[in-house]
This record gives sequence, C-alpha cells and structure tokens, in this order.
Amino acid sequence: MAAKLTFNNTPPTGTPKAADLSAVLYREYALLARNRVYLVLGLAPMLIYLLLVNTSLGNLLKVVDYKGIQVPFAIFLLPMTLAMSVVSAAGTSGMAVFQEEMSGAATQLWSYPLRRSRFLLGKVIAGVSLVLGQALLALGVAVFVFELPFDLQAWAGLLSVLTVAALAFNGLYLATAILITDYQVFMLLSNVSIPVLVFSAPSLYPVDSMPTVLQWVSVINPLTYAIDGMRDAAFFGFADAWQDLLVLAVLAAISYAVGGRALINRARNI
Repeated sequence: MAAKLTFNNTPPTGTPKAADLSAVLYREYALLARNRVYLVLGLAPMLIYLLLVNTSLGNLLKVVDYKGIQVPFAIFLLPMTLAMSVVSAAGTSGMAVFQEEMSGAATQLWSYPLRRSRFLLGKVIAGVSLVLGQALLALGVAVFVFELPFDLQAWAGLLSVLTVAALAFNGLYLATAILITDYQVFMLLSNVSIPVLVFSAPSLYPVDSMPTVLQWVSVINPLTYAIDGMRDAAFFGFADAWQDLLVLAVLAAISYAVGGRALINRARNI
C-alpha cells in the first residue's frame, strides 16, 4: 500500500505589501521632470502673461474697481496668471497617464501589487507640487516686477486658495485622463480647455463687467472660484474666500473619487 504524502508547511496567505509611497513619488517626479517639453509648455504661458499682458494692460488701465476698492490693474490680473499656471500644470500631470501607457511603464507598474490609493496619492503629491512650484515662481517674479501690497494674512489666504485650487484642478484633469483612452483626444481637450476656462472666468474684469452670457457661464466655471478666491483672500482677508474654498474642495473630492473608481477599469484593461 502506497504511503500518503503529507505536508506540514503551507504557503503564506497574506496579501503582498503595496509599493512604498516614496518609490511611487520618485517615479512620478522622474516622469514629470524628464519631459522638459511639457514643463516648458506649462511655464511659458504663465510667464508671457505675467511679463507682457499684466504689464501692458497695467499701463493701459491703471486701476480697477473691485468690490468697492481701487486695485492696481496689474495686481488685479495676478490671480488670472496663477490660475493659468494651475490649469497648465494640471494638464501636464494628466498627460503623464498616457506617457506611462505608451512607454510600457503602466504594464510594468500594474504587474506589481500596487494599491490605487498609493498610485493616486503619488500623482496628487507630485502634480500639486508641480503646480505650486510654477505658481511660486510666478509669485516670485511678480514680487520682483510689481509692488504687491499684501500683508501676512493676505499671503496666507492667497496661498491657501492656490493650494486647494491646485488639488481641485489636478484631480479634475487626472480623472479626465483616466476616463479618456485616446491620447490625442485628451491633448486636444487639454489645450482647448485652458483658454476657454480662463476667458469665461472673471480673469480680466470683475463678474459684473462681463457680458450676460459669460456671467452665466462663469457660475459653472470652476476657475471662477479659484480666481475670485485668490482675489478675495488677497484684498479682503481669508474669511472672505471660504465659499470659493468650499467649492474647490468639493470639486477636488469628486474628481479624486471619480478618478479612483475609473482607475480600476483602466488598470484591468492594460
């Protein structure tokens, strides 16, 4: 009679450990930093508007009335320049999704036990830091070129709104990139959306000076809340920007929820 084989050891049943967040962040920063074309495309419009448009229009129109106070027009335009930097850098972050797939990095990435939360968190931190880096560069140039009459509270409010706006638009473009499978469609949408968002928001003038149709459009334009929030925080204080902050925070939460859900299907189809 044959002897029965028995085994005393069993294979481990625990789930593999997810990739470390530091490794995810290193990969994201390397991906963004090595593509110098997208970095230039993100920086160029911001610097052009800051150094050419702001100064030219500032000389043409010295001051503008904003909610009962007289504001130098060149400083009034500063939130528009920062908002443009936010949108441009968010588009660059969204492009990284397609870069990963075209280079084959996405296939290698999802061959490992990587949690989608780690993947999204890595993209959020890297994308938002890119946005803030470009925006801080713009602020540094603005401090050098213009005389910014901001006190400590105004700077704190301005940077807070800028950070939440960066989170919101990074999430919006990231979710769009995950939902769209065609690289050319996303690239077209990203390039077209920047001027549409900027010029259908109160970028160059207050809302009450806009045509009636654009006033309606500005209500559903998320960039309106970023620009108005930065202006209100800079000119009136942090407390006047809380409604804009709330809208941007809700947009960020919805965008990352949609992006995280769509990421499951995206990873399965690779």
